[in-house]
Amino acid sequence: MHFMVLILLFLLGAVLWGFFHSNPQGVPRVKLALVNGAILVAALIIGAMIGSALYADAISVKAGEKGMATYLAIMAAGTAFLIVVAAGGLVRNLLVFPISRRAPTESGPP
Repeated sequence: MHFMVLILLFLLGAVLWGFFHSNPQGVPRVKLALVNGAILVAALIIGAMIGSALYADAISVKAGEKGMATYLAIMAAGTAFLIVVAAGGLVRNLLVFPISRRAPTESGPP
């Protein structure tokens, strides 16, 4: 079980790193920060809702297995968080800030 939590933490770090390193260039910083914040808050809320619902269901079915119910809830909530952040990053880059609406940036060496 602990190995799976380590994998989830690694994936969390990788997805968050990719999310912030794929910020679109040439867009207003304040609007970008607001969109990023909204995506992360939505991911936290959705993850918490899924995790708590799964925990409540698992604990009602097998009241004596609190540890397994907690583990499943954490893994489901973490997975939901990762999916929402990854999908939110795609929506941010493709729909909210499409290339056609970005200011031109210098792409050559400094």
